[in-house]
Amino acid sequence: MSQTPLVEGRHDGGFLVSEARGHRSRDRATLSGAAKIQAGQVLGKKTGGTAVAVAKAGNTGNGTFTLDATTPVVGGAQPGVYVVRCTTAAANGGTFRVFDPTGDVIGDVAVAATFNDQIKFVIADGADDFAVGDEFDVTVSALSQIFVPLSLTASDGSQVAAALSFANVDVTDADQPGTVVTRDCEVNGFELFWPTGASAAQISTGTAQLAAQGVIVR
Repeated sequence: MSQTPLVEGRHDGGFLVSEARGHRSRDRATLSGAAKIQAGQVLGKKTGGTAVAVAKAGNTGNGTFTLDATTPVVGGAQPGVYVVRCTTAAANGGTFRVFDPTGDVIGDVAVAATFNDQIKFVIADGADDFAVGDEFDVTVSALSQIFVPLSLTASDGSQVAAALSFANVDVTDADQPGTVVTRDCEVNGFELFWPTGASAAQISTGTAQLAAQGVIVR
């Protein structure tokens, strides 16, 4: 007598090896992407948010600071105030250093060049040259909490591995709320879902991106 095989589906959090106490490893977010997302699916986070720039009172230079009109907030952005401070003065130019909200340096940018790391902007020269210490403050808020299946060819932030879906969630017809695993955990690499066709090198890169957030693939 033949028997029908029993196929067991994916379990919520079945890919987890260990996680922090309480709910510190998990966040609530919006899942999107017009797909059936599996528990353990590698997700990217769409960039987005609001940013407002203000020149520091007393600046010597009167050049303009312009946030990108389309994507002023890009991948890896943090909520809070970014400081953009002139470190090298020059006639009709200069160099500014960018500090994230925690005070860490994330890069330097010359006047008239585009800066594109967490925030995107350009500083234009004015009639009065900038002096060392001139500053702009950029306040970032309302960051995107939309996660989609990792897309290696995207340019909207979802090309960077940022989280894992805790459960099976069907977002084929509409976005749905869901739980994502984002930090302080170990996961079973054999239980993860990577994009179809992802190469070993791409998976290695994604694994490193997860590790940078404290999601360790075993």
